[in-house]
Amino acid sequence: MNTETLIIDDDEISIMLTTHMIKNMPFAKEVNTFSDGIYAFKHLQETYSTDAQYIIILDINMPLMDGWEFLNKIKRLVSHNNTKVFMLSSSTDQQDIEKAKNTELVKGFFSKPIQKEHIEEIWKLVMHEK
Repeated sequence: MNTETLIIDDDEISIMLTTHMIKNMPFAKEVNTFSDGIYAFKHLQETYSTDAQYIIILDINMPLMDGWEFLNKIKRLVSHNNTKVFMLSSSTDQQDIEKAKNTELVKGFFSKPIQKEHIEEIWKLVMHEK
């Protein structure tokens, strides 16, 4: 199965660090980065396939379309069977953490900066749910 990883974050350093940390993981065959949810949503509208698997690493606070808006948009487009979202945010707001836990597509919530342990957890969750 094709796996595409999307990193959606308006912080260039976070994108660079996240890309660097996941590039050697087995799930990182194709990595696409987006500086805002609106661009990532347009990409998924054009390319989404039920025959592929998607791993989305998503920031919450972005200028044009934030992470929550992005999740609301994609829930009509994607399936939880082939799409796993991991929130990566500088937000420590308990409401954000609870909202993430109660969103079906979201499989994890990590605080920035991304750590090796976060990548390992993503890998374990993706392998467990295949």
